[in-house]
Amino acid sequence: MFRRFASLLRQFSLTLMLALLAMAVVPAAQAADVEVKTARIEASDEGYRLAASFSLELSDSLRKAIRDGIPVSFTTEVELTRSRWYWVDEKVVRSEYLVRIAYNEWTQQYTVTINNGLQQNFPSLDTALNLVTRPNRWLIADKSLLSAGATYNVALQLRMGLSKIPMHLQIPSFNDSHWSQKTEWKRFSFKAEDK
Repeated sequence: MFRRFASLLRQFSLTLMLALLAMAVVPAAQAADVEVKTARIEASDEGYRLAASFSLELSDSLRKAIRDGIPVSFTTEVELTRSRWYWVDEKVVRSEYLVRIAYNEWTQQYTVTINNGLQQNFPSLDTALNLVTRPNRWLIADKSLLSAGATYNVALQLRMGLSKIPMHLQIPSFNDSHWSQKTEWKRFSFKAEDK
């Protein structure tokens, strides 16, 4: 009896270990679905704008959820800091660009809302996703906020957060990495232009 129990326990332990290993490997493979392709800051008359592009592959379950009427939000976040030798880095700018995509059954189009304001309709999800993967060069800082000639550290990330998904879907989607896709932070330096 003891041998049978020990054998079952070993089998269970091996199965559990393989399941845990599989869970550790799958999110790593899925994390490659979203990444920052290009990013730079450009000076304009109004201030400084972010020009960026992302690669984004939505899972079939996420595409179906959007098609079934569940609105999904994507946030592009950029942060500019300036290094200080005598204290922690100074946070100069933090800006977010929010894109919400929802399918409208009546018009059979995808409605995209940008920063809770401007709305546009698109015939396909892939066309609507262009506003996520290639955000319009949005103004992240007035010229007065940055010191001319100073170098700033830039951090950029695209994420789809659970907080923007309806509450009744947050619990079942908590462990599904497709519902919380995000890029690694892209970091680079930027020198503000001289006036």
